[in-house]
Amino acid sequence: MSNLTDLLQVLGEVKTKNVSNTFEQFLDKEINISKGIRSLASVSQNHIRDFLASECKRDFTFPRVLSIADSDFLGGSFARHAKIWPLDDIDIYLPLDGLDLFYIQNGLRLPYTVISDNVLKTNPLLNRRWMNGSLISSVKLINEFAAVLRRHYPKETGVRSNGEAISVRMSQCATKTGDGLGYDVVPCFLLKPFNAGELPFYLMPDGNDGWLRTNPKIDAEISDQLHADNNKTFRKVVKLIKYWNAKSLGGTLNSYYIELAVARVFLEKNKIGENIRSISFGVALGFWALDRAVQQGNQIAWISNAPHAEPGQLNSLNRILLSMAVSNARSAWDLERQGNEGGAIQAWAKVFGDAFLSS
Repeated sequence: MSNLTDLLQVLGEVKTKNVSNTFEQFLDKEINISKGIRSLASVSQNHIRDFLASECKRDFTFPRVLSIADSDFLGGSFARHAKIWPLDDIDIYLPLDGLDLFYIQNGLRLPYTVISDNVLKTNPLLNRRWMNGSLISSVKLINEFAAVLRRHYPKETGVRSNGEAISVRMSQCATKTGDGLGYDVVPCFLLKPFNAGELPFYLMPDGNDGWLRTNPKIDAEISDQLHADNNKTFRKVVKLIKYWNAKSLGGTLNSYYIELAVARVFLEKNKIGENIRSISFGVALGFWALDRAVQQGNQIAWISNAPHAEPGQLNSLNRILLSMAVSNARSAWDLERQGNEGGAIQAWAKVFGDAFLSS
């Protein structure tokens, strides 16, 4: 009976050993963030958000975080469920109350409303703690938020300004690998255009006492839609290519650049009525799209006048490795289409390494 059971188990494993299952197992084993770590990250980030949102009640000179017209939220790849290890840059956006503020550029007031909850009598941002002359200083904003966080957290928590955000490293939340969870706290302002045809956006510090445009919520909406429209393959494809980037290029390619390239090619397919049904085709397509993007250079953001997404400092070897990944991925997909699942798995191992075979 035991031999029969063993034989049936082996036959079952052979039957289920296909490309799709191998990708799913590889994701679970090597790439996906565990529910336990996500839960730990959730507790820590909620504490940061609650603390900073309530600081104005303890210090009347501290800016108020929106809670009616908008509220604090998570951005970045963690919020889009496209984050791979390590969790060192979970973005926390804090839209501040913009009562009596205007968007001025080169001395001209631009046609945008800085959103307010309209509950303040005066805006605490309009004093010299936060201003440089007649303008809100993004440098002062970052430095003052960092100072408040340093006073709140114990010494073992690393808090530092990095220009565009406040980096908070929760060393007391270290994981079994020894890495602490990391957060980037981003004070910002929500702006809505007078022109109804233009998308709203957030102004966040640019690291040079100025401001840059972004809208993480649009990124999240696009990610959600692409994942739903393509058999829940989009986020898996993004994470797999990010994993390859980390292992093969040492993370040289910017994470957001990868995600944008994959999103654009998925959208191109969807607009002509094609949906990405399999992970393997999505990965092959994603590598091709990434190589195309790198050859073209910077990518345009979803919202107007936002900074372009830059690929990173790729050298000639990086470009060769990317071209090899494109070629191997195409070969793997061709083998799968021909019904050669075993050959396809071996071909994918050339892209992702021996760990793919043991999944």
